[in-house]
Amino acid sequence: MVLLPCVRLLQEGRPCLGQEAEVVEALPYPFNPLVLGQRGRPDWVYSADCVRCSDGMMEENMHQDPVTTSEDDVSYSARRLNYLARGLKAENYLEIGVFNGDTFRDVEVANKTGVDPEFRFDWRELNDGSSIILKPTTSDSFFETLDPVQRFDLIFIDGLHTFDQSYRDIINALRHAHSRTVILIDDTIPCDVFSTCREQQECIQLRAIATGGSDERWNGDTYKLIPLLALFHPNLNYSTIQDRGYPQTLLWQKAGNPWVESISQMQAFWAVSNLSQCDYLWLLNNLGLYSLAFEDEALARVLADLELPHCLD
Repeated sequence: MVLLPCVRLLQEGRPCLGQEAEVVEALPYPFNPLVLGQRGRPDWVYSADCVRCSDGMMEENMHQDPVTTSEDDVSYSARRLNYLARGLKAENYLEIGVFNGDTFRDVEVANKTGVDPEFRFDWRELNDGSSIILKPTTSDSFFETLDPVQRFDLIFIDGLHTFDQSYRDIINALRHAHSRTVILIDDTIPCDVFSTCREQQECIQLRAIATGGSDERWNGDTYKLIPLLALFHPNLNYSTIQDRGYPQTLLWQKAGNPWVESISQMQAFWAVSNLSQCDYLWLLNNLGLYSLAFEDEALARVLADLELPHCLD
């Protein structure tokens, strides 16, 4: 039997690595770190079954449509992006990893650019070459040819689910951001240990062997982005949304010295090779690093930091 490191709880139910918290014994895996208590607060206990969780957020996501919640007509990604778009008064939107186009279509921004090497829909019908631009190419190729003066107000990164590629996407996106640009990053907390595989097929096969189920959820190792951002990008703020949909991380800039930031980026690229040591158990023991927050709090914090009015849903 494999036991995980203990997770601590604050009295109000928020995750913390501090001394004032209670200690909860971890269960052997397979497990799921994201479940909510009866009061809607995160209990941060692990389920002994990675498919069937206790009452709360992840159970709701597993037993309902994993893209659309019951209270919304759009995906949780589009809901969050549209909230930010209204607050930012965004005019230019970039999406890396469009897939079937559901989120891209639902984002309410005048000028939208989408990038995906293999669109899962007829992108030519939607592409008008002016207000809607779709690029059937890799994100690396897209950024290589993008006009250096192009700036985006809102960016969604949901491309290849590997931390190194996602990190390149973030660095490239920051070169086309301004002081009030907000970036939403998908898949920053995995749903279980199997979903951290860098290859989706391996994830599905290992989970099927361990559980006998056919769950195809996959997050990759994008969770490794957060230590990179925390350690080597002091000029960036971030907050990870933990409710009303799957976890996603918000990223926005704070005032700083661009020269210091460029040095930090170089340090981060050197550190990328060492992140192979940050496995799923490391993640569970360092959740405090992820700046977890409820969706309403995280979105409001972004706009407050950027000195913008909050939006009413």
